[in-house]
Amino acid sequence: MPKIKIIYDRQNCIGAASCTIVAPKYWKLADDSKADLLDSKMNSSTGKYELEAEVSEDDFTILKDSAESCPVQVIEIIKES
Repeated sequence: MPKIKIIYDRQNCIGAASCTIVAPKYWKLADDSKADLLDSKMNSSTGKYELEAEVSEDDFTILKDSAESCPVQVIEIIKES
C-alpha cells in the first residue's frame, strides 16, 4: 500500500465539488460550499490542509482522479513510497 500525502489549498477552493463526487471517502462539501479533506490538519506555516495516509492502489488512483478533476488545481497528491 502506498504512503501518500495530500496537500489541499482550501482557501482557493471554488466549491466545484468534483473532488467530493470522485472520492467521497476523502472529501465532503462543507456548509460554506467548499470541500473539506476529511481527517486532515491545517499546516499553520503553509495555510494548507494536509493528510498523510497509507492507501490502497485503488484509493490512490481515485485520489489522483479527484485532484485532476479540480478546475482550480488546489489539490496535490504526493506518493511517498
